[in-house]
Amino acid sequence: MNIAILSDLHSNGDALDAVARELAARRVDRVYHLGDLVGYNAEPEKCVQWAIGHTAGGILGNHDAVACGKADGEFFNAPALIAARWSAEHLSARSREYLKSLPDRLVVEKELLMVHGAPSDPDRYLFTLDDAVEELDALTEDPSVKVVFFGHTHVPAAVIRRRDGSTVSVPTGEYRLKEGETALLNPGSVGQPRDRNPESSFLLFDTRIRAASWVRTPYDIPGCQRKVLDATLPRFFATRLTEGT
Repeated sequence: MNIAILSDLHSNGDALDAVARELAARRVDRVYHLGDLVGYNAEPEKCVQWAIGHTAGGILGNHDAVACGKADGEFFNAPALIAARWSAEHLSARSREYLKSLPDRLVVEKELLMVHGAPSDPDRYLFTLDDAVEELDALTEDPSVKVVFFGHTHVPAAVIRRRDGSTVSVPTGEYRLKEGETALLNPGSVGQPRDRNPESSFLLFDTRIRAASWVRTPYDIPGCQRKVLDATLPRFFATRLTEGT
């Protein structure tokens, strides 16, 4: 089965349009999302409704939790909280209920685990190899899980636990898991990439051969920026899109 993994759309309808076109041109059996459909940008309702209509399942992100009332954003910085509350005000009742229904983790095909931040904590950022090692060590308690898809950092990543027990970070692009390997894979962000590449990022995964491919897609950044400014959301959310930060 060929699946697509999207994460951190963050109300960016222009990026979503570009990614949706890319998905339509590829042989994708199912689409999953890893949360944070809303926040930051100006089209939360569009992103949530697309997820309802086009994905096979998804995860609750921390911005989603604030927007649907499951969290208060206590640890958000001020601009992020402004945007999350703006998202909440611009969501339909159906969209809020959908966000409330999303789980913290989802298992697919028995060996694929999907989370927003980390298996141990949905709010944890996995930035370093040491972070990844801790999570992979904990996964030994559930040997059925072979691949973890995670988001939250907005940075594409691939960390592999080899058969000999060593753990390495490998370049994103394409990677095929070898026998006995376990992986932590981050698709990057559709709506607000932070790896200094402003193009949307997502992941394709072939479950039959356990092969991952990262895809970058350009989109109408000025169009999204205009919508952010027209909505009087913090200007920083518009300017950072050009920089990919």
